[in-house]
Amino acid sequence: MCGRFYIESDDTPDELIELLNRAETRVQAADPAFRLPRGEVRPGDWAAVVSLNRASQKSVFAMKWGFRMDRQLLINARSETAALKPTFRDSMVNRRCLIPASAYFEWDHRTKPLTKYRFALPDSPLLWLAGLYRFEADSAWPVFTVLTRPAAEAIAPFHDRMPIILPPSLHTQWLDRSCPPQAIMDAALTQLTWRRA
Repeated sequence: MCGRFYIESDDTPDELIELLNRAETRVQAADPAFRLPRGEVRPGDWAAVVSLNRASQKSVFAMKWGFRMDRQLLINARSETAALKPTFRDSMVNRRCLIPASAYFEWDHRTKPLTKYRFALPDSPLLWLAGLYRFEADSAWPVFTVLTRPAAEAIAPFHDRMPIILPPSLHTQWLDRSCPPQAIMDAALTQLTWRRA
C-alpha cells in the first residue's frame, strides 16, 4: 500500500524541480496562486504526474490523488487485478502514468503506536511510482491512483503491499499503450532503503 509519498523540499533534484514547475504552470494559467505540495503528499492532494499528451508525447500534468468512488478515494490499485476491474480496466490499457517522488511512507503495524518509515531507492534521489489516471465527470482535472504489488521480502515485515517503482529504462514502455503492462510491472524495483520518519 502507498498512503503517503514525499517530495523533497531541501536539496530537490533538478529533474524534480523542473517537473513540478511545468505541472504548476499548466494550472497557473487558471489559478496564478496554485502550487503543488512539497513535503508529504496525501490522498486528495495535487501532484506532478507524467503521462502521454494527446499527441502521444511524454508530458507532465498536475493531477489529484485518488479515483472517487462512492464518497471515498481509491488511492491504490492492485496490479494483479487492475486490468480486470471495471474501475481501473480502461485506464490500465489507455491511461498509464508515472508519479515522481523522493520517497514513500509506510507504517509498521507491529508497534503500538504505529511507527512511520520512509522508503527510498538506495542509489537515486528520485523514484517513479507506476500509476493510472482517468477523467471524472465533475472535475476539469484528471485524477490518478498508484499501482501496488505484493511487498518484497525485506519490506513485508512492515506491510504486505508496496508501490510499483519503475526504473527509467522502462518509462517509455510503461506509457506506451501498445506495450502490455504486466511484463513491465514484473520488472519493478524492490531494493529499497528505509529509516524511521
